[in-house]
Amino acid sequence: MARFRPESAACPCCGSKGNRHIHAYYGRRSIDCIHGRRGYGNVCVMRLICSNCGHTHAILPDILIPYDQYGFFFILRVLAERFLLNRTIEQLCDRFSITRGQFYKWLRLWRIHKKEWLGLLASAETVDSTFLKTLTGIDPFSDFTSAFLRFTAHSFFQSHRNPADYHQPAFCP
Repeated sequence: MARFRPESAACPCCGSKGNRHIHAYYGRRSIDCIHGRRGYGNVCVMRLICSNCGHTHAILPDILIPYDQYGFFFILRVLAERFLLNRTIEQLCDRFSITRGQFYKWLRLWRIHKKEWLGLLASAETVDSTFLKTLTGIDPFSDFTSAFLRFTAHSFFQSHRNPADYHQPAFCP
């Protein structure tokens, strides 16, 4: 976010360059993992407006998943405890106050997005724990999240596509 310059970015709706300006900020509360437990974090989100088409856009940091209340690293923590520590689903649901349905939604998205990123064959050959370790070891982590967004046009763990018809897939630092 420190390298992001709204005035030089193209509008994802109309494609015009140099017409986006800071419009406002808002706070977003997300469920996160704090000291190994479920907790809440507050993030300041920047909104931009395009002076050409009038559309506004939120610039989300990569720790937030569009349209979701759970933070990226919270979901990774839950999956890590499943893949690396072999915790049961009941243990995970109790420990992190989530439903079985929520856990299975994340597991389904994990498998879909893993295939999108690695490809079908490599995904089948790569065990979940290995991919998780690789993913969390990427430095800076933003390189993975921005590359995944550019490649797939959605964020990792994002459950549905963006409603807008974008002309530009993502901001690239």
